[in-house]
Amino acid sequence: MLRERRRSRPPQSLRASWLVVTARVRRLVDSVHDGNLLEASVHSGVPYARLREIYCGRSKKPDPTILERLARAYGLPFDWFFESSAADDGTVPLAGWLSLFPSQWVDPESDARRMAIPHEAWPLIRVLVQLEQRLRDQPASPSRPIIGTATDPREIRRRVTDFIFQPLRAAQSLGAALPFRNSPAIAESQWVDMLRHLGRFWERALYPMVLERSAGASFGEVA
Repeated sequence: MLRERRRSRPPQSLRASWLVVTARVRRLVDSVHDGNLLEASVHSGVPYARLREIYCGRSKKPDPTILERLARAYGLPFDWFFESSAADDGTVPLAGWLSLFPSQWVDPESDARRMAIPHEAWPLIRVLVQLEQRLRDQPASPSRPIIGTATDPREIRRRVTDFIFQPLRAAQSLGAALPFRNSPAIAESQWVDMLRHLGRFWERALYPMVLERSAGASFGEVA
């Protein structure tokens, strides 16, 4: 006589898999969006209800389609959602918004250096992603704001980044002691906090241009 399958408990291997996935999705949303599921849903294009199910551990099994969408939106390797080795601490392997920054902010020995704005500074990341895409959607011409006739993705990103950081440049020219990234006496939290405030400023200044952008724009390194 066949044993009746116990529906209340999935096989151990499957249950372990979705527990890891839940932990990873939770870490992602908490690290980038301070636990704001709605914000994460809008950015990634994953339906809010589906994302909330995974975040709260209510999903019965990993959905590859959802995980692929999250991986694409945040520049993550797909396998990261399933890793659970002892050597892996679960840290979200995100590079951030990569662009060229003035040397005094990152490296005094070079004219400019690629640097990532950390994802914890999400309001600023959101502005940069959506502003760049909005400008790319317009035909290249001298009258196009900020990026003009530029077509090289790296040059477009450099100009967008330079524009967004102008308030800090102006403050520095007036002698403001700003917590730039290369200052050894400055804690990482101060740098991130300044970037968060800068992002919130631009969210208001560029409203509704930024807030009306479609969901699912990815960010990370440019070709």
